Amino acid sequence: MTEISTVHGPVRVGSTLTYTRRYAETELREYDALVGRPPEDAGLLPDLLVIAPLTKLGGDLNYLSRSMRWSHHRPVRAGEELTAELQVTRLDRQGEVVKIAFEARIRVGAEVVLSGTSRGVVLGA
Repeated sequence: MTEISTVHGPVRVGSTLTYTRRYAETELREYDALVGRPPEDAGLLPDLLVIAPLTKLGGDLNYLSRSMRWSHHRPVRAGEELTAELQVTRLDRQGEVVKIAFEARIRVGAEVVLSGTSRGVVLGA
């Protein structure tokens, strides 16, 4: 069974990595000012910020995506605590390359607000 070492410890098929993040209203206002988002979007997190906790986990793995599929289940507001979950469904070494696939979710409490899958390679594994 293939296993890789990460900042989260050993990772293998079936491993689930988690990371929790909450964006404050002030952070969202700064983001809105930076990108010029319209006032009618005030208080709602843009997709980029909703998915960011998953990209942090991907960075922890030194992961390079080859494909991603995402479904949004509901908008997220500033102040809601996001928990990213990345569950490894494939991890195999093919020569110098380690291929990985995972199912991913963003939760607010028990409610899934974004879900998807991704596959790619782990660099330098």
